[in-house]
Amino acid sequence: MADTTNMNVTNEMETEMAKAEKTGVVDMNNKKTSSQNYTHEFSEEVEIEGKKYKKLTFYFDRLTGDDVEAVEVELQSENKVVLSPEVSSPFQSAIAARAAGIGSDDIRRLPLCEYMKIKNKARDFLISAGF
Repeated sequence: MADTTNMNVTNEMETEMAKAEKTGVVDMNNKKTSSQNYTHEFSEEVEIEGKKYKKLTFYFDRLTGDDVEAVEVELQSENKVVLSPEVSSPFQSAIAARAAGIGSDDIRRLPLCEYMKIKNKARDFLISAGF
């Protein structure tokens, strides 16, 4: 499905570029908002679940209500109380982990600078999603 979606977006962009080149006008109405996904480039290669990464993509656009509820259950099982997800570091790191398909403990083990950048992108996503 993702390949079909990417092809459709590519075709739409090509069609729009051709129209813009022909007419000299770009129609800014009805533009889709940009993706909430985030690709983080590590300052040094990191190992996560036995794999080495120089960069990692967080697919925030793919998250569902099930993911939010799974994070809540995960944190409750760890006796962590979250009053406000958009300001909770454990919630932000857990939702980022779900967006990347890795364990939340892997996010927490990252060097502080990397952790903060990723956690803050998750916060930005949560705020834009209406939390």
